[in-house]
Amino acid sequence: MTTQVIKVKNPYLQAFIQFFIFFKGDVPQAINYVTFPNNNLCLALYKHNDVVYNNTPLLNHCEILPGHKTYTSRLYGFHEMPFQVTVKAPIDQVCIIFQPAALRMFTREAYKELLESDQVFHTIFPAARHFPELLFQEPKPAARAALLETLLLKNIQQHYLPGRMQTALDIIDQGIQHKINVTTIAREMGINNATLYRLFSDHLGQNPIAFLKTLRFRKALETLRHSQPASLTGVAYTHHYFDQAHFIKDFKHLSGATPKQLQKNLAIQQDTLVWIYKEA
Repeated sequence: MTTQVIKVKNPYLQAFIQFFIFFKGDVPQAINYVTFPNNNLCLALYKHNDVVYNNTPLLNHCEILPGHKTYTSRLYGFHEMPFQVTVKAPIDQVCIIFQPAALRMFTREAYKELLESDQVFHTIFPAARHFPELLFQEPKPAARAALLETLLLKNIQQHYLPGRMQTALDIIDQGIQHKINVTTIAREMGINNATLYRLFSDHLGQNPIAFLKTLRFRKALETLRHSQPASLTGVAYTHHYFDQAHFIKDFKHLSGATPKQLQKNLAIQQDTLVWIYKEA
């Protein structure tokens, strides 16, 4: 399976979309990969694949199989444990990776309904019924990325993201080097914690505690992958874990491995996609 990550070119769109990922495999080769919780959402489109997704308190697993539908689309995100993917068929997959809260610039549909649908693309972009056919007719990833940028720019609806949500994200971004928490964010915004929870739930789909926990994990993961070997005590201290034991416990829950194990097994795709990848 080949994997290509293409960053968004349009400067305006970069505020809402992180990048696109293109997976392609013509041989029915067994592939397993694992990605980790992040604060973004992924809209995935598949050609001629069935997707069996099991997301329970004990399992977060996606199986890609030979399909009967021409196109299938799923929304993934808000993971609280590793996201395990098994590919058991030829695959042609396109992923749109949104910035945190940016999906609300394109749709007001409830997150729960979007995450349960296998035709989520048409729910988010109802006027683009024939777009998947046009997209998959184009063989080159760069040309596909250009088509996606055009579609997304046409469908941005600015009034969907309230200023207070952006203010909360700005406060988190400015204070991430410090031990920021829900109470601090609410106080700086002049609202109570309950109002902050409703704001995150309505417009981001994830409560603020889960958002901050995942953000801290991703920052620590970045430190680990750029520091070989890294002092676990130092990484824990830098990212405001209580102690090394708390750091290790949090990583095992979110990634399925200890920090040391991750350092040994991580693969980096184009300095962007951090995962564990195995071909049979």
